[in-house]
Amino acid sequence: MLYEIDGSPAFRIHLYNNSVAHSWKKIIDSSYVGDGEDIDHKRTFFNLQTKGEIKKILLKAIKKINAFLKHEFIQTPHTWDQKTYNNLHITFERLTGEYDNTTRLNKIAPPDIKECIRDINYCVHALEHNNITQDKNNWHIHWTKGRETTQRIPLKENEYDYCQFNLVKDEVYLSYNEVGKSYKDLWLDELPINYSALKNNHYIGPDIFIALKNKDFIFDKKFITWGKKNNINVLDKKHGLGIIPIGKVEIIQIDQLTKDSKAIIIKE
Repeated sequence: MLYEIDGSPAFRIHLYNNSVAHSWKKIIDSSYVGDGEDIDHKRTFFNLQTKGEIKKILLKAIKKINAFLKHEFIQTPHTWDQKTYNNLHITFERLTGEYDNTTRLNKIAPPDIKECIRDINYCVHALEHNNITQDKNNWHIHWTKGRETTQRIPLKENEYDYCQFNLVKDEVYLSYNEVGKSYKDLWLDELPINYSALKNNHYIGPDIFIALKNKDFIFDKKFITWGKKNNINVLDKKHGLGIIPIGKVEIIQIDQLTKDSKAIIIKE
């Protein structure tokens, strides 16, 4: 599968011969339109935005949602701290619901309002914990959310065995495909273990990321300690906290990207 960026060959994915990779390809085959709009360009190149630009996107989204709902459902943030980000993420969860139990608003809202709801989630995750700079070691590729449904396939019991806890340069992994927060998010965001929207990853979805560097261990030692205090073995693969590889990339060229870059795929 060849990806082109701005009209030039960028990288090719060589999928592994395992059931998770096969399921991922099935999802892409079923949702791929081939008209150049399949890749969510705004999300895929989101980390090339500045913090100031992301804050503007977030504030604009809040203003449009409040106008649509005809009251101040979301308070405009005046401080940019973890408490603010946690509150905004809870608001996002209330607005969107779960993957298999979405809200009435998310069913009837026009496309621009649905996009604003998604903006809240992406902006918060980009801003908190300095994720804009941290995530330069990984490159996330998001498929467009413009279609009515984005297919997901539940992981089978034996497929958790593919989970690993290290990054290999040029390897391709499934992204987080839940609406909510994982155990790691609870630790990072200083949230209680009984957080109502706890969701570790248990789905195969279309979104992926590429490791641009090797990393021996994906977890902070403090997270391991947090898990022990809460009687959770974060290295238990059944929790869905590890990352699942689906292939390797042959890098051709990914330099000179901009936040306005465009990506398409050529199925081979």
